[in-house]
Amino acid sequence: MELECAKVRELKDKLYAHQETISILLQQKESQIKLYKTREDKELDKVIELENKVKVLDNIVYKTGQSVQTMNMLNNKCRTSFAKPEFLKKAQRANPRLYDIGCYNDNLALMLAPDSDEVIRLEKESRSKL
Repeated sequence: MELECAKVRELKDKLYAHQETISILLQQKESQIKLYKTREDKELDKVIELENKVKVLDNIVYKTGQSVQTMNMLNNKCRTSFAKPEFLKKAQRANPRLYDIGCYNDNLALMLAPDSDEVIRLEKESRSKL
């Protein structure tokens, strides 16, 4: 009986030691989880900050592109863009003076002025009817 009691005590001591080991390991696990969560939060904050920086830089690039486009439009070398070259050719045939900017660099009024005698004659007729 005494032998059995000694074995029971020994087993209880081993059980108690294992329970302490388990509780220590659980505490370490919880501390590691907290550490990883804080690191994850910091990394997420960095990602959000970088995404915001990318948005700001994209806006700057977009605005710079718009400025370049505006400068090109104000420049005498302005060219229109069409999705297909056929549309550009059709528009040039319809009103060639609008697309022939190169020869009228100095005087824009020359580009828009009527250049044929027929146009001048029709204009005089319409004014005389009034």
